[in-house]
Amino acid sequence: MIIITTGLSFAISTAIGALLLWHVWPHAVAAYPRPLIVALGVGFGAGISAVMLFLWLLVFGPTRGFPLGEACLLALLSIASARRRRAGGLTPPPLPVHRRRPALSLLLAAASLAMLVAAGAAFIANLRQHPHGEWDAWMNWDLRARMIFRGGEQWRTAFSGAIPWSHPDYPVLVPSLIVRNWLYAGRETLLGPYLVAATFTFGTAALLTAALATWRSLSHGLLAGLVLLSTPFFILHGTSLYADVPLGFFFLATMVCLAMEGRDSSANRRVWMLAGLAAGLAMWTKNEGTLFTLAVGVGLLFCGRSEGRAAWQSRLPAFGVGLLPMLLLVIGFKIAFAPPNDLLSTLGVERTLARLTTPDRYLVVLREYTNHITSFGKNGLGPAVWVLLAYFLALGINRTEIRRPWVRAGTIALGLLLAGHFIVFVSMADELPRLLDSSLDRLLLQIWPSALFLFFMVVHTPEEVAPGLFVVGFRLRPVTRESVA
Repeated sequence: MIIITTGLSFAISTAIGALLLWHVWPHAVAAYPRPLIVALGVGFGAGISAVMLFLWLLVFGPTRGFPLGEACLLALLSIASARRRRAGGLTPPPLPVHRRRPALSLLLAAASLAMLVAAGAAFIANLRQHPHGEWDAWMNWDLRARMIFRGGEQWRTAFSGAIPWSHPDYPVLVPSLIVRNWLYAGRETLLGPYLVAATFTFGTAALLTAALATWRSLSHGLLAGLVLLSTPFFILHGTSLYADVPLGFFFLATMVCLAMEGRDSSANRRVWMLAGLAAGLAMWTKNEGTLFTLAVGVGLLFCGRSEGRAAWQSRLPAFGVGLLPMLLLVIGFKIAFAPPNDLLSTLGVERTLARLTTPDRYLVVLREYTNHITSFGKNGLGPAVWVLLAYFLALGINRTEIRRPWVRAGTIALGLLLAGHFIVFVSMADELPRLLDSSLDRLLLQIWPSALFLFFMVVHTPEEVAPGLFVVGFRLRPVTRESVA
């Protein structure tokens, strides 16, 4: 019964996400492949459900009437969508047509399926070994969810400053989703946090694969998904029940929405709104989401040379419209609920200046950045960075894609995000080596899906490099009418 109710909670949140896409961007449901819409809907739906749960807590507390209220909202949205669909009048934008290489696609699909099975088995096995996740889940995410669920009218004590070691100032998307699953189940169950972890771990891989398969090629989408799922830290950290993988999903969703720019001219402002919403949901997931949103904003301001900077900057208000509700929610939470951050509250001007003027600290952080980035993605065969570099040298850059304004905006954003974390390490860390060792890989994991998306979007696909060839077994031969038949 618990499996059914938790599965129902997933289905309802996904449906809400899909309906959001339909109302904000009507062309999407009709025009784009279902895998992309479902992958976006899963994440957006989970984020919106988390926000709805928090607003429900403000009005009613953690009462079990929430699932019924959410179901009623879903019914109303479904009716409104059905009426809008019957009104018609939408002409969906054309999708890019990719030349398929059947044998290569079949080979990659088989490899992807095998990797998905292996990743799923590893995911389940690690959860069985560590059913309550790792340290941050114990002290923060799951702890906060239990305090809210058990607190009744006193649920606000979950954010008490009396337990500063549990970071009660952190945003509450993950705890809200766990509480939501428990409300559906009727009691606390480990399936609650497990469902959240699985949703964002495999949802991230699905979104990366689907977006690249839609705009570049099926082979590129499958290859990117393989790289992500074959990153052991991505799967294992997904089972830690931390918020880093969910945060990485919303980073990626922001990039995917920005990549829609220019591909459907009738919906440019709408996709900017979706990008703003995705960035706002990142802010509601972890404090690092705020730095990411600022970095994206700066990136958007300094791009658009091919189209004209003024043209792109004129669309920033649409990004702000999507961001504004989440921005207000985060600000309200920080003012009304969150106590002062335990790290920021202990900072002093003299101590901070002393750290910033110590050259050795910069050298330590720079060395660890270099080591962690160049060794990231080890899967027993070597770091993924060098494999991607070889792939880039073999296929080259697609100049059409790399000139798109969103590519520059996304690259600037990820670069500023790394630079921002660099300064935080230098200026705030008391035990610098220990903090770098415990957190730098997690910070890199947050941007790993987005970095893969950018990489595979701008690198040539195999179809572009050899348009007249396709793979049959291990032989290359020209495409002819007979061979295709």
